[in-house]
Amino acid sequence: MRRAAWALVAGFATVAGSGMVACSGGAGEVTPVSLEPIASPLPSAATSPSTAGAATTVVATTGVMQPDTTQPGTTSPELTGPVFSDALGVKVATAPGVNTPGDTRQLLPEGLYVHIAWTADPTDPSVFTVQPDDIPILEAYANAIATYYRAAISTMTTDAPAFDDYFVDGGAKFDEAFDRRRGKGEFTAIGTGVVLRPYVLSDKTTATSAVVLDCFLSDEAYLVGGAPKAAEPMVSSGQIGTLVLRDGAWVIDIAAGEPQACV
Repeated sequence: MRRAAWALVAGFATVAGSGMVACSGGAGEVTPVSLEPIASPLPSAATSPSTAGAATTVVATTGVMQPDTTQPGTTSPELTGPVFSDALGVKVATAPGVNTPGDTRQLLPEGLYVHIAWTADPTDPSVFTVQPDDIPILEAYANAIATYYRAAISTMTTDAPAFDDYFVDGGAKFDEAFDRRRGKGEFTAIGTGVVLRPYVLSDKTTATSAVVLDCFLSDEAYLVGGAPKAAEPMVSSGQIGTLVLRDGAWVIDIAAGEPQACV
């Protein structure tokens, strides 16, 4: 199965996309990272490491894919793969923009979803398959993003206890942006939907830290008074997150916009 593994270098992107920001440090904090420029779509096998002193380049590895005989976003008895736990959202057959069989969950009824694919999407190279060991990391990531959106569409505060559960800093770095939007009477409104499509960087994952990339699809805007948003085409945006294992649970340490999460 195809799984992402790209070379990373020091440095970090500024906040973009959904408004996710870098969290304050703490025990077990991982070093901030950023993607190297990628000149072309990933080849199908890992390359040899570069010479000493230069960044090591490791690319996605590809196994034999099962033929996709299902309808987009659906499953069949012949095709299975990793799935989230029953605690994560409502299992649904599909979501806006989902074209691959896999596990899809509705995280919020307002239109927030997460999808992990069981096969590659021949029309979208930004869709990666995942491994069973990735599930706890990706589920923590999905819960953290759901916590953010739940506040962004309602209270515009980080008062909810879930911020302490899924963010190293309890969401403190969201406070300024939330205060500013709330002062203007603005809240996030979701139109067609927001669909997370996260995957784990295998070469940057250890027993206690992990890097997640997400080329998510979204149709959202800040509107006054929580007014409804007309449905429009979704656009793709890239995000990178680092997670650390804290007291046996994965939590987000840093998250920021990263265009190269989308191939």
